[in-house]
Amino acid sequence: MTDRGIKRFDELNIARLSLISVQERIPADYRDWVVELEDGDRRYRVTCQALPEYGVPHGIDTDISAALVNLYIDQGSPNDGTVTCTPYQLLLMAGLDTSGRYYASLDESLKRLTTTTYFIAEGWRDHPRGRWTNVNFRYIDRIEFTSGQAEKLDASSVLRITLPQEIARSVRAGYIKSLDLSFMQTLKRPPTRALYRLLDAQRRDPENPDAVAMAYQVGLMEWAEACKIVTDRPSMAQRTLDAAHDELIEKGFLKSVEYLGRGKKKMLQYTFGEAFIPPDPALLHELADLGVTQTRALQLVREHGENGVEDAVARCKAILAGGYKPRSRPAFYVDVLKNPSKYQMPEGSAKPPKAASKAQEAKARGSAQPSLFEAPSSPSQEQVPDEDALLRTQPREKQVEEVMRTLTFLLRNDLKLMELDTLRMALDEGLEDPLEIKAWAIKGIASGQKIAIVRDLRIRLSLKPLLEVAR
Repeated sequence: MTDRGIKRFDELNIARLSLISVQERIPADYRDWVVELEDGDRRYRVTCQALPEYGVPHGIDTDISAALVNLYIDQGSPNDGTVTCTPYQLLLMAGLDTSGRYYASLDESLKRLTTTTYFIAEGWRDHPRGRWTNVNFRYIDRIEFTSGQAEKLDASSVLRITLPQEIARSVRAGYIKSLDLSFMQTLKRPPTRALYRLLDAQRRDPENPDAVAMAYQVGLMEWAEACKIVTDRPSMAQRTLDAAHDELIEKGFLKSVEYLGRGKKKMLQYTFGEAFIPPDPALLHELADLGVTQTRALQLVREHGENGVEDAVARCKAILAGGYKPRSRPAFYVDVLKNPSKYQMPEGSAKPPKAASKAQEAKARGSAQPSLFEAPSSPSQEQVPDEDALLRTQPREKQVEEVMRTLTFLLRNDLKLMELDTLRMALDEGLEDPLEIKAWAIKGIASGQKIAIVRDLRIRLSLKPLLEVAR
């Protein structure tokens, strides 16, 4: 489950390079691939090498990889590139089912992402320096997890995943784009989700990511190569893509798909749906408060850009707060947007804030005040009873998962992985009340007693003796 009001992101390099095959299933011997592609005058090369027992990343790996980037952002984008979570949290962020069989699928996906190596020549954008670079990395640089069965991930595991510095640095530098993760999760099949993610990235100018194209043309066989579709036959490539095309057209992301020409010279012409320059859902909500319909809101964002629309919202609300009563609030808003010089801000009101950069938005994801589905950084004591009352109505497993998500976020730098696992075990086995532990920890941390909380938690759950036995 993902809150429609929460903005998610994609790191633009990995989204554009399509490091994960759009195919749901791959041939047993598909262990490596090499693609050489052109982007304007620039030619780049991407090589993938995987272990024989796992094969190249494919299928749900696109969902897991997107979820890892967003968990990293949610956790404040730490310099060491680490993400600490439970399998449940990772599956939830990926929009995948949290039933038993998906834990096995997640285990396989993480192994593919950990054991596959990528070599990228002149294709990785070092955006702050404005240059193209050569890099090689594994999508997951390091993974640690606890488990009840040797080398097997399970529902009670705790994960600590380290992203490669290439991805972590790029995210921290703000080379990211908005990703409508909620929409992506409505798409039924992994190939459609992978193609959506790739197309949404390809329509962006890599040197100016805020520029979004409404059409994209590419050679069919070149596109099949970019999507890592294993075939040299145009008819097979077209057949593989068409099922995903149909769903993306049905959902409105694509307006049309045309094939131009014949044989291996056939071209693909994509036209994107007009509603899919996805603005921030929170911005659409603010416009709805002013009486602007969603269709009109999407049109205004296309014409004036998100920054212009956001500034006009702030200006309009300041004028309304000053007592002005227009005959039509939607018409008034549009007039403010198109003719800002006609209206003076009320004396003493603040100037509309400058829109935050994507880097600032991403950083804020780790420190913003949380909802039930956001890990808290410095929660107020008033929030806890409301959240706890809602959580009390949930099954105990859901309570444990939510409490683990919160405490993992708050204490990930203070407790070792085995200590987090012991905490999880105590909650699972009913040795402690999850919500009582959560409220106690939050209250102590919010009052500046984090060191004491960690010490008392170790004593309370007998973590130290367990660690000594483990050693």
